[in-house]
Amino acid sequence: MEIIDILFVAVLLFGLVSNFLSIPGNFVVVLDSFLYGLATNFEKFNLSFILTLLLIAALIEFVEYLIIVLGARRYGASRGGVVAGILGGLIGSISGAFFSPVVGALVGGFSGVIIGTFLLEFVVKHRPSREAFHAVLGALIGKVGGLTIKAVGTVTMVVLVAYKIFL
Repeated sequence: MEIIDILFVAVLLFGLVSNFLSIPGNFVVVLDSFLYGLATNFEKFNLSFILTLLLIAALIEFVEYLIIVLGARRYGASRGGVVAGILGGLIGSISGAFFSPVVGALVGGFSGVIIGTFLLEFVVKHRPSREAFHAVLGALIGKVGGLTIKAVGTVTMVVLVAYKIFL
């Protein structure tokens, strides 16, 4: 295994972990694959493979946020509550990553969803606390579902790339 292969695999693994840091790891995999292709003159795969990975990555992102929206709306969150939950999750993940890169980002992301959704539904919209907590539950279920889809999708992309390169 050459040094370029080791670096490539390390960045692929970072792509997997980065999904939990609110960094779109699927796009890290695409960029890493593209750079690997450039470095190796696209010996193992061609540009159409990279474009396919890009399409898969975009689809994964879309489905992740769609699941968050559907989960939150299903449990009664308003449109504003959905947006506040998503923004809260992003802000929480980023700020949590400063305290602890993986655990802090995960805890911060989930805390941000809870705080963002609850504050908008309870404080801004003046909904009863029971309804606000119900909306929070939906946002959390959506967040877990979205992260699960994103993780499975990114693992699938990594397997496709590894298959092309190492087999």
